[in-house]
Amino acid sequence: MTLLLGGCAPKQLSPHGQGLPERVELSDVPFFALSDSQGGPSALAMLLNHQGVISSPGLLDQLISESGRAVDEPAGLTFAAQHHELLVYPLPSSLEALLQQVAAGNPVLLAYKPLLGMGPVQFAVLVGFDRREEVLILRSGNNRRALIGLGRFDSAWASAGHWAVILTPTHRLPAQAELSRWQTGVAGLRNQGLEEAAQHAERTARRYWPQ
Repeated sequence: MTLLLGGCAPKQLSPHGQGLPERVELSDVPFFALSDSQGGPSALAMLLNHQGVISSPGLLDQLISESGRAVDEPAGLTFAAQHHELLVYPLPSSLEALLQQVAAGNPVLLAYKPLLGMGPVQFAVLVGFDRREEVLILRSGNNRRALIGLGRFDSAWASAGHWAVILTPTHRLPAQAELSRWQTGVAGLRNQGLEEAAQHAERTARRYWPQ
């Protein structure tokens, strides 16, 4: 366990966020040690295997590189997830939105800068939180359980542009689903030529958001 606690004022959750459980940890999310300096393929492999898609950091690195995309950028990771016909659902830029997904059993793939604006972006998987201790639990780098304070994380996440997504099968909506964000995920599948998966996701949307 690695501690990344200090450096920023405590982050206070909004009143809406206060309805979250006190503590959640998705201990069944697998762990892959760092595959490259920024951890993108490793983090993505964790989420894919959690969804039942057998993969590895090495296979994902090869897939992304052969597509001409970069393994250390969100676009490359998004492509690889869509290649496996999973919908990539973008999350709002609020800490509460991330915690809501984790509380619902959905690990979150995210980008952050642990050095608070300095150094490269790192990719990690948010798997838990403890509101009493005011910490998040990440799969990050070579650390299966990296603890980071809410305030420090919020600043580190903002430094990387607040990028965070979940991966979901096209038949299952995430917690607190929003139609516009689901449609963004559908468009991503269609842009990759995955028309059948995109249509399946559209049928899911029509059941939840009838016209």
